[in-house]
Amino acid sequence: MTCVQEAPRRRARVGGMLVWAGLVAGLAGCGGYMPRYTGNLPTPWQRVAAPDLPVVLPAGAPVSVVAARSRAVGPVYRSYAVVLSNASVLPGENRLSLDVQAVPDNLFDALVPPERPFPVPLYTSETLAETLEKEFPGMDVKVADGARRNRYGDYDYAVASGVDDAGAGSVCVLAWQLVTDHGRILPQRVEAVRLEWRVCAPGADPRPLLQPFDRLGLRLGETVLDAEAATLATPDRRW
Repeated sequence: MTCVQEAPRRRARVGGMLVWAGLVAGLAGCGGYMPRYTGNLPTPWQRVAAPDLPVVLPAGAPVSVVAARSRAVGPVYRSYAVVLSNASVLPGENRLSLDVQAVPDNLFDALVPPERPFPVPLYTSETLAETLEKEFPGMDVKVADGARRNRYGDYDYAVASGVDDAGAGSVCVLAWQLVTDHGRILPQRVEAVRLEWRVCAPGADPRPLLQPFDRLGLRLGETVLDAEAATLATPDRRW
């Protein structure tokens, strides 16, 4: 039996996406189309200049970009790791992590996507507890009861406070967000964007550390993605 004859038989048995899944399997078995990322591993990390990042920090932010790198995971995912300046003496690195999930450029690639570099949902209660313990050892940590809002939608966050070896007080924030709003924000070629913001600084007020995350801009193309001014975060009175 030839490959041309096999495809209609698979189509006759099932419907919907299973039809196309069977077609892909039939073509692959005949030496035809194979997903480009079958067995594909992440590419090595490559340095990225701050102007080439798909994210822009607002003017006056208390942190700046020290270094950045990027890698691809198949043709669909690209991850960015941005090291931020750190005025505290606490262990750990101030950072901004960004993962971009593109829309596959053909139907066959959509059937078998490569493994995500980030989980969905972003955290379970167990993985969040483990992350907070790792990020802020020995500090008092509180996960916010409700979400905060930036220009791209709601995000969750936690605040950690403590005293360093010199007796000075320090505060840290960890914020995380998954952006999937195509109607208002994302271009059609982008499926989702995942952001994580980890910043520590001397003092006790976490609001200056959250405000840059409230107003950072995504640049998934030639311009920064705009959002309506009404969606910007209002001050969180609890902190």
